[in-house]
Amino acid sequence: MSKFIFACILSLLSCSSNEPKKKEVATLQQTTSLISSHTCVDFNSLNTKIRDGLISKQEALKQIQILLPQLKNYFYKNGGKEFVKTNWIFPVQGYSSKSIGGIDGNGYIASGYDYFDGNKHRGHPAHDIFTVDRNQDCIDDITKKSINVLSMTGGIVIATETVWDTTSNLRGGKYIWIYDPSSNSFFYYAHNSKILVKPCDIINPGDTIAIVGRTGLNAFKKRSPTHLHIMQLKLDSNYYPRPVDCYNDLTTIKQ
Repeated sequence: MSKFIFACILSLLSCSSNEPKKKEVATLQQTTSLISSHTCVDFNSLNTKIRDGLISKQEALKQIQILLPQLKNYFYKNGGKEFVKTNWIFPVQGYSSKSIGGIDGNGYIASGYDYFDGNKHRGHPAHDIFTVDRNQDCIDDITKKSINVLSMTGGIVIATETVWDTTSNLRGGKYIWIYDPSSNSFFYYAHNSKILVKPCDIINPGDTIAIVGRTGLNAFKKRSPTHLHIMQLKLDSNYYPRPVDCYNDLTTIKQ
């Protein structure tokens, strides 16, 4: 047998043996992507069940403990980056901390709040950032344009609500939940008119995620000025989301 024929046989055998490995790798990559996508869908579904009181606190916490490590892994594997607070961005484009309601952040009331109480929670562990919209058409009176909601931090979108009407008793209206592994926190943006992101989107500080609106049980009423409702919940060692006052961050980050 000539050296040439022998070399061809070896080459064919090598290609044949590598083919199953290539298929195995491709299948594994596809499966990993599928699992990650399902994880995002699962968390969004879980958040809705918590919101609507369809799951016990114990079972909900158990599922969070399973899903969050998977989401964190997905975040880093898909280009997610950590950002220190000096890289954070004020969440309402064109506005500053001067537009935060109350006096020196006294609109923040954490007492009685529990994430697992869902839509029936008490307290107001958040800050409302009011816009200049006297006729309540969700258009800035000065710029004559809609107002962008910016992600304050980096993170991964874990839940959204994109549909709302005035017959709904949903307090947050059209909202977004973002998980920031860097600060180990959830960030909640509520009352938007339009949601521009979806679960599993990787977000950087300053990315446009929504448009300021008036959706939500009380936010759409005439007595309520147009505003963004923003809340931070920090996860403890047991993955329990607990309120954290982000007022100081809102007053010192880039505006």
